[in-house]
Amino acid sequence: MTCSRFIIPIALRAALIAALALPVSAGRAAAAGSSAAARATTVASGAKAPTKATPTKTKRRSRTRSRRQAAFALPQVTRNGIPRLHAKAAYVVDATNNRVLFQKNPERPFPIASLTKLMTALVFFETNPEFDRVVEIAPEDVRRSSRSHIRPREEITVRDLLHAAIMSSDNVATKALVRTCGVPREEFVRRMNAHAESMGLSGAHFVEPTGLSEQNVATVQACATLLRAAAANPIVGAMMQKQTYTFTSNRKLHRLVNTNRLLRSKFRVTGGKTGFINEAGYCFATLVETPSGSEVTAVLLGAPSNRLRFAEARRLLDWTFRFGLPRNDAAPTED
Repeated sequence: MTCSRFIIPIALRAALIAALALPVSAGRAAAAGSSAAARATTVASGAKAPTKATPTKTKRRSRTRSRRQAAFALPQVTRNGIPRLHAKAAYVVDATNNRVLFQKNPERPFPIASLTKLMTALVFFETNPEFDRVVEIAPEDVRRSSRSHIRPREEITVRDLLHAAIMSSDNVATKALVRTCGVPREEFVRRMNAHAESMGLSGAHFVEPTGLSEQNVATVQACATLLRAAAANPIVGAMMQKQTYTFTSNRKLHRLVNTNRLLRSKFRVTGGKTGFINEAGYCFATLVETPSGSEVTAVLLGAPSNRLRFAEARRLLDWTFRFGLPRNDAAPTED
């Protein structure tokens, strides 16, 4: 009996020692399990996530944001210092001596969208328009004319319709002018092509007067010549230089904003026209006066976005003023 009472406590003592001698890794696993359970409880209760996860998410967001920005960052020049452009075609010429300063795909015809309206204006002025004559907008003028603030049954003067067509590329205004000028539409288009041929506009062809058709095509060279011819008309030239214009129809007040953003830049713009349809991309032609008083004509066709259209035009003009012109035509500086 004495022996059995002595053996039992020793066995209990051995069991206690074995229990206390658990491996350290098991203790850490248990601690990790309790920590994970605590985190799960925190998330389920809507409490803030641990602060250690925040830097990782921030870095991921910043990397994603930098990738998005990088897609819009364009190399300004090639290794040879020539502007690198995303426009399908580009052309810069010294208007005083016809010296070509820059060109990209100069002889390939592309859709020109509303640059068509430059030729429309030239042919329209041959009809001896009465600028104070009032025109009533017809439903057919509005149909399939893209965006416009002009509505059917509005009564608008020829002068105001011309401003809308030249400054804002308004297709409703252009259709109304052609419809009421006294020349049938088919004959008007024929005159547009005959005029292009007489001007030597290689590659230029027109099927309608607004530019809504992708079949209205021309080269950048032809567009440069066409812009200079349109700007030589004192009325059209003055309209091209206006930033805003306000007129009133029989129904409401209209405020036009010129689509040529370069009018609000450091450049002295003496003429310009924009154009866009999906098939043509973003097109732009402009006349800019140099510091010495001469003019350069710049044309871009098929730019991938409205922002890039003007960004690449500025880049091209900056490069032209710095390297393409004589030394006395130094680049302009920002105020």
